[in-house]
Amino acid sequence: MEIRRSFIYLKFILFFLFSSFSNAGNIGYASNSSVEIYYDVGSSESNQEYLLGVKFKLDPGWHTYWKNPGDSGEKASFEWTLPDGFKIDGPFWPQPEKIPYPPLMTFGYNDEVIVFFKLSSSRRINDDSEISLSTKWLACADVCLPQEAFIKTNINENPISNKNALEMNDSFNKNIPKVFKKNISATYINNSLVLSFELPDRHVKDDIIFFPDEPGLIDYSKDQLIERNNNSASLSSFKLDSSNNFVNVSGLLQFLGETSKTSYQFETQLPKKSNFGGLSPFLAIIFAFLGGLILNLMPCVFPVISLKILNFLEISDSPSEVKKHGLVFSAGTLITFLAIGLIILLIRNSGEQIGWGFQLQSPIFVTSLIYLFVFMSGLFISSVAFGSVFTRLGNLMTASNGYSNSFGTGFLAVLVATPCTAPFMGSAIGFALIQPSIYSFLIFLSLGLGFCFPYLILSFQPNLLKFLPKPGQWMESFKKFMAIPMSLTALWLFWVLSNQISEIDLLKVLLGVFIILILISFLSIPLIAGDGPFFGFFGIKTQNPVGVIQASDQLTKDCPSDTVVRIMAENLNGDDDTTHTYVVFYENNAAYVKWSNQVQTCPGWGKYFQSMSSISEQTNQALGFPVVGGGDVMKDQVFTVFLLNVTDPSAYVKAYTELMEEQTANGQCPSSWGVASFGPGTNPEKYGTHMAYCGYPDLATAMESVNNPAPNKAYAKFLTRADNFRSLVRLNMTSVVKTYD
Repeated sequence: MEIRRSFIYLKFILFFLFSSFSNAGNIGYASNSSVEIYYDVGSSESNQEYLLGVKFKLDPGWHTYWKNPGDSGEKASFEWTLPDGFKIDGPFWPQPEKIPYPPLMTFGYNDEVIVFFKLSSSRRINDDSEISLSTKWLACADVCLPQEAFIKTNINENPISNKNALEMNDSFNKNIPKVFKKNISATYINNSLVLSFELPDRHVKDDIIFFPDEPGLIDYSKDQLIERNNNSASLSSFKLDSSNNFVNVSGLLQFLGETSKTSYQFETQLPKKSNFGGLSPFLAIIFAFLGGLILNLMPCVFPVISLKILNFLEISDSPSEVKKHGLVFSAGTLITFLAIGLIILLIRNSGEQIGWGFQLQSPIFVTSLIYLFVFMSGLFISSVAFGSVFTRLGNLMTASNGYSNSFGTGFLAVLVATPCTAPFMGSAIGFALIQPSIYSFLIFLSLGLGFCFPYLILSFQPNLLKFLPKPGQWMESFKKFMAIPMSLTALWLFWVLSNQISEIDLLKVLLGVFIILILISFLSIPLIAGDGPFFGFFGIKTQNPVGVIQASDQLTKDCPSDTVVRIMAENLNGDDDTTHTYVVFYENNAAYVKWSNQVQTCPGWGKYFQSMSSISEQTNQALGFPVVGGGDVMKDQVFTVFLLNVTDPSAYVKAYTELMEEQTANGQCPSSWGVASFGPGTNPEKYGTHMAYCGYPDLATAMESVNNPAPNKAYAKFLTRADNFRSLVRLNMTSVVKTYD
């Protein structure tokens, strides 16, 4: 026991000796650390300023503290003794790091740190230019031990090597925080101190930490929450009651990149009471509603919203349909807003720091938006209504009644709205992110209700649409005009993306944009060589053929056209569930453009699509390009159609032509005949690559030809040759129900 007590006394004496040990050089030693003075006196002339560093080197695993140590600890102290005519400024503290010691959070430095000073002299440095430093600091691991050293050195003797001088200067330039030159403001929202600031371009994607200069402002152990919006951010910290005594807030904003750490010093006024300090849940819900309402006018949203208004105009003659589409559109916006809000809250609760507009932090999402806006801009500005003719037919002539289109428009509108922040939104969303889940849910719901409110009003009061211009050619011009803000939004997103990815990857994205533009140019014209006639085929399935004829008759009255359209009944088509096919005869490209534009601009088409959607569903669509033929198809009423997969079109056309010339001569195909190729988009497994047909003036003639074939050498020769380059997919027999010309 006596030996153990003596050992403890010995440890205490050694600690006392080493913790206050000093020497006459520029290095002082303590129990678990040492301190050294670095200085680089390049000139001994008067009125010079010199950089001086005090380097603390700690044992591995030990740390010391920043000027604000956090929840525990103490900053180092410095007492200088200088000759007459000398002055010292500082200390200049390097940027710290977080050093957690649960449940506490401290700020400091692990292993080593250089604290800087600036020494100036009004006289020449000579042999008696001796300075001394008495410094005290804490060295901490699982326990904290006080350290102390006294250093005395003559700065006329320059012991620092060129390598150490460069190291000291580099450390000063790298680790001493620069002044933050962007705008920054501070306010209180509920129980949080919120710093709002512009993001430097090089730190848009970096993590951010706020280190306050003074203790008592925020709770260091609480997570700091970051909400980003394009090139700005808001950082929320849980404030302490003592923070009400602060007039200003100052400290560091530290940006942590993948391989870099940069800090900036700032100071800004801190109001005693924030403008939103009294924001209640009810007021936040009102603000969210107003923000959602104004969001409709934001430049990234308005082009998409204009599509919905044009859709309302097209179906304005059917109030019930306007109401249904308005409700479905609103459902799309509300569900999307709530989904985004839920995702944000779940991710934030998991510890990640995201907020409204977090999608823009993803290069993949931003790239997708760029491609979307470029594609829509191209479709809007192209002269051919590619979307109206095919996509719209595909959407509205299905059993979904076209409602999926309205729901998708609502989804798309919210998706492209995420980069925007309207007035009132910022405070409402900031409030939502620090509230219990029920309030957050109600705030995001109110935001969505405000966003879709104008369309709900138009849905239930469609008579308000009469104040808008009547549908007409202006709608086509308006869509082309909307391509301008869409293109500008794509350019802005491209700038956002340029801050997130490398130049090489940016060039790859730009290449994708060019490919989309080329694709639109390719799809905006009929896929046909030359400017000859071609067909459009639109297959439907219906159990109400009378209703189909009535809807088509009404369309002809509402939207007269010189384009010939035939409705064909599919009498024999195997396992295909198509009951009728619309065949549209285009004389040339100009006729196609004219008919396509009428689909967009004539209100009767909107009513027609709505009528058809309730009694039919689309089964297929294709373009057919005549290759060879004879006779006048407009004189025939019944056709046998062979759907084929052809591997050698030229050989097949030659063989079929020879056959049909002889078949026509002997009465087997007494009227029209021909071969047509299908355009891209047709399913070759179901419909083949080509169609061959033979026309008859009536059903009796067709059945007689089918039931009583007249074999001949030409037919046998054709079969022998054709088996080498064609296979039969299906045999159809179709008859004309009605022709509109």
